[in-house]
Amino acid sequence: MNTFTDSPLALSRRQWRILAMALLVAIAPGARAQEADRDPPARAARVVEVVGDAWLFDHDTREWTRLTRNQTVGEGDRVRTDERGRVSLRAGSTSIWLDERSDLELTQLDDGQTLLQVDRGDVAIRLRNAENVAETRLRTREGTAQPEREGLYRVEQLDRGTKVYVWQGRLRFDWARGAAPVSLGSGEQVELWWPDGPRAERSSLYADGFGDWVLAESRAEGDRPVARYISPEMTGAEDLDRHGRWETSTEYGNLWIPTTLVVADWAPYRHGRWVWSRHWGWTWVDDAPWGFAPFHYGRWVSWRGRWCWAPGPYVHRPVYAPALVGWVGGGSVSVGISIGHRAPPPRFGWYPLAPREVYVPAYRHTPHHVHRVNPWREARDPVTVQRPHRYRDVPHAVSTLPAPGAAIQPLPVRGPDRKPEPGWNRPLPVAPGRGDLAAVLPALPTRPAEAEMPHRRERERDREPGMGWRSDDQLPLRREPRRGSEATPPAAVVTAPQRPVTPQPVAQPGLPGLPVAQEPAQPARPAQEAPRGGPENVPWGPQREHQMRREEQFQREQAQRAAQQQQQQQQQLQQQQQLQRDMQQREAQQREMQQREMQQREAQQREMQQREMQQREAQQREMQQREAQQREMQQRREAFQQQRDMQQRELPMRREEPRAQMPQPPREAQQPRNDSPQRARQDGVPARQERPERRNTDGPQRQGHDLR
Repeated sequence: MNTFTDSPLALSRRQWRILAMALLVAIAPGARAQEADRDPPARAARVVEVVGDAWLFDHDTREWTRLTRNQTVGEGDRVRTDERGRVSLRAGSTSIWLDERSDLELTQLDDGQTLLQVDRGDVAIRLRNAENVAETRLRTREGTAQPEREGLYRVEQLDRGTKVYVWQGRLRFDWARGAAPVSLGSGEQVELWWPDGPRAERSSLYADGFGDWVLAESRAEGDRPVARYISPEMTGAEDLDRHGRWETSTEYGNLWIPTTLVVADWAPYRHGRWVWSRHWGWTWVDDAPWGFAPFHYGRWVSWRGRWCWAPGPYVHRPVYAPALVGWVGGGSVSVGISIGHRAPPPRFGWYPLAPREVYVPAYRHTPHHVHRVNPWREARDPVTVQRPHRYRDVPHAVSTLPAPGAAIQPLPVRGPDRKPEPGWNRPLPVAPGRGDLAAVLPALPTRPAEAEMPHRRERERDREPGMGWRSDDQLPLRREPRRGSEATPPAAVVTAPQRPVTPQPVAQPGLPGLPVAQEPAQPARPAQEAPRGGPENVPWGPQREHQMRREEQFQREQAQRAAQQQQQQQQQLQQQQQLQRDMQQREAQQREMQQREMQQREAQQREMQQREMQQREAQQREMQQREAQQREMQQRREAFQQQRDMQQRELPMRREEPRAQMPQPPREAQQPRNDSPQRARQDGVPARQERPERRNTDGPQRQGHDLR
């Protein structure tokens, strides 16, 4: 019987490998097609302000590039600040602030989810509506902070654990190891770490430099009302009302007109620079303080002799676009034959899209994304799609890069009729690739590659179980700090190589127990670093002057803030003094009232005592009068009784004396006593018998008895 190995269907090991490779080659195009069908994030964050040095990590070149105002930060980007550097971000209506020596990754920033990974330092966030509260989370090595209400929060990642601050609102912290969550309310802070189990130490909020800066920025932002024509979730919409006004057009609807323009030949997408983004490709960064929303949403139109921005139909969460422009130019055309010379570099130009003109993204996308980024109904009409763009042949609307490293200029024209030069009006279907436009753009300043190497070596050296590094996928473990180590900035030696070299390097003291000699010395960076690949970094002017203007502006802003803070402190001091005076006056009034009340009570008590004494004296007098009356009555009764007794004793004696002295009358004299009754009976009328007068109860009866 033949076995399976002897069967002609059996394959050798080499044949199995070839078959597996063929299957992988067959599956790879499908995976790439599925990857190409994915849409980029619909939301993006804006850099509102940069103080000092801040950097954005480029995932393609693996370098840190300098972060500037109005630059776009998207999902998966990492932002890092140097010492004395701070960054303010804005995503829709949500504000985010980074302190110095902080490292933040926007792990998720799209419709429905916002996850901020705090790898180091302090991050504060303000949430202004319930929708963003439900979508936003902040994650550290120890766990995840989930806001539950609108408010102002702060999360700090330390070497030993995590600190969570709640200025306003309510927050829940979920441990990464599955322990019971910790809840915080307004005015609370808690430090969390995990040495051998979950530990949480609560305390009241305390003030520091970063906290004061965040509170000042939050008060300055406030809850600025956004025009009813646009959604507050449009990033950058909060600055429009301060720098422009709104008007209504019958053709374009609501239009916003900037009122802070000082350049005569100003046009949209001319005063700024191009920056590459891994999600959206070439992205425009404008110089104007309001230059974010009008360049990433809506369209521009020349109306009544000036440029106006048309936001289009109202959308609750509009889709972000890198730059709503059309492209022209391409490779240069030269007449003649040149031997031994390189071909001239390509020239590119761009112009703003007008309302109802279709924007075609150069990045991977789906048809659904095209419909969302073009909210006008006319943009879906095939006839409208094929219509030529309005400002393609308008010289004052087209901006160009005429030469490598040159400043952005209007479209060059020639002749009295001011026609464009040949080659510039050739349309391009999409934006140029990264290498094509980078050939004519100046290179951006980057951090030296050597600055990252010590950080990697330190990570390899400190790679121990339980340290909680994200690259190792380990759970965090808190190291118990020694006494006095909290006053030193945490991880000053380990994290120092991660920062770019500043013009004036400052020596950092090492932590106790860590040798400072392990930190490799780095060369100091000059005050103005020559960018690689180009003479300057800004197409609209020299980099030195721009940087000096920015530094002066930052200094003025800092001086204004310091003056405002000093004024606020003086006002607070005056308020405290006034409160103290008010308190003293209230206390004096209370003391006077208490004294008056005591005096009134004492007077009332004295009156009550006098009344009681008078009542007692009156009662005593009444008692004495009653006793005197009773004694008098008793005496009268006794005297009357004695008199009556004497009369009773004397009465029989008086009756016996007349009997003894008076002779007995004759019988004839006694006869008339019995005649009167007989006469009365003869007349028929009874005669009334006279009775002796009763003087007392017993005397008359006895007297009559004696008389009878």
